[in-house]
Amino acid sequence: MKLRNLLFRLLAGALCLVLFNEFFVYYLVLLECQWPTKPHPVNGQEPVKVMLLADTHLLGPIHGHWFDKLRREWQMHRTFQSAMTLFRPEAVFVLGDIFDEGNWVNQKEFDAYVDRFRKLFHTPEGTQLYSIVGNHDIGFHYATHPYLTHRFGKAFNNTGVTMTSIRGVNFVAINSVAMEGDGCQLCETAEKELRGISAIFKCGRGVGHGCKSVPKLEEYSRPIVLQHYPMYRESDRACQEYDAPQIELYRERWEVISKESTDLIGELINPRLSFSGHTHHYCHVAKNRLGIEEYTLASFSWRNKNNPSFVLAQISPSEHTIARCQMPVENTIINIYLVGGIVLVLSSILRLGSFVSQLRIFSRGGRREYRKLANTSANKLPRD
Repeated sequence: MKLRNLLFRLLAGALCLVLFNEFFVYYLVLLECQWPTKPHPVNGQEPVKVMLLADTHLLGPIHGHWFDKLRREWQMHRTFQSAMTLFRPEAVFVLGDIFDEGNWVNQKEFDAYVDRFRKLFHTPEGTQLYSIVGNHDIGFHYATHPYLTHRFGKAFNNTGVTMTSIRGVNFVAINSVAMEGDGCQLCETAEKELRGISAIFKCGRGVGHGCKSVPKLEEYSRPIVLQHYPMYRESDRACQEYDAPQIELYRERWEVISKESTDLIGELINPRLSFSGHTHHYCHVAKNRLGIEEYTLASFSWRNKNNPSFVLAQISPSEHTIARCQMPVENTIINIYLVGGIVLVLSSILRLGSFVSQLRIFSRGGRREYRKLANTSANKLPRD
């Protein structure tokens, strides 16, 4: 009976360890993060609560190992759903590289990809999810194809330059892959869309021409740029805050968009804030090439980073406040498993040793009693 209790305690301890590391730890870590200070309401309108993340890199069928896929997707799923429960943002923006092999898979595999993403990153009622395209979703500029762009756009309704307005806060999502400026069809279409949005903002300020045929803004405010590649910068040395393990020089059109494309965005839409991903490391630039604040988000996947993070932002038409939220550190989870496992094994060995000792004592005592009883019975037998 005692051995059964010992096994039950061991299993219960192991279950508690797994539940803590695979469920409760996400809430405990995210509880340390809070919404940043709320900007002042504008025209009676409350600021928009936004969550931003980047580079989920869902593993694909070509290079993705099944256990790696299972582990990483569970971690991202639990973090995201815990964040939805704790913070309830109005909008979530995923800044590209949703998939790791989006440019390699066939249509059937892509459809399965999209279905997995929607299940993992399901949002509650009242929270809208927006996905920006990245190079792993449709390929780098030299490797992309209209077919890849079309199918991503069909699934997520975003492959060029689009604008979303929420209570006077204007977000402009830009396809970084299309910011090559070489006159290709994808680039020409994106630049045309960017100029169309530029006309909307100019008319919103009252300085445009032919505004009768231009869609009207509900309320003018300088836009916020959302894209996968960062604006041009030489490296993360320009960052006031960063978590890259080492500083490396960035190549135009590979790690960052070009100077020309950065300047074109500034010239056409005059943004006040920019968010990006792609580098897999966090960086906050107080004044980038356009003289505005830019946040480059770390990868949301533990496969790319030991200490992933995301951003919470409260944004009004004139102000913004930002909070960076740390996710559980991979090494910490591993250490908890190791320490917890060792404690469980050692305590079980000690309890088992005690149980065996008691069993031996009982066994010796039983043998002594048996001998006494045998001797007593022998003495009582009649002698010839």
